[in-house]
Amino acid sequence: MPGDLRDPEQTFPFYYDPRYREAPNQFEPGAFNINEYLQSIVEETTGKRLNSDQLQNLRMYLEDKGFFHRNPGSESFRMEVQKRIKRRAMARKVALYYGRFK
Repeated sequence: MPGDLRDPEQTFPFYYDPRYREAPNQFEPGAFNINEYLQSIVEETTGKRLNSDQLQNLRMYLEDKGFFHRNPGSESFRMEVQKRIKRRAMARKVALYYGRFK
């Protein structure tokens, strides 16, 4: 039984409706950019982005701990990045407070 003929999606099988976002091509998903993903977590946590040296240090830390062999979308990965960023911020506050590393 055919659908409603007044609906253009029923009449034309490849009709594009501008009300809906176009779905990504599942056969060409693109490369996963870990740097931008880490920056998004850091920006969500602190409100600022890391410079390239700080980002490289964060990547080296996560690589040494073996977190790149896990699923980066998991909650444990996100929690570890947030914990590392918060520790770094706290260490910086303490160092600036005591004036040892100006």
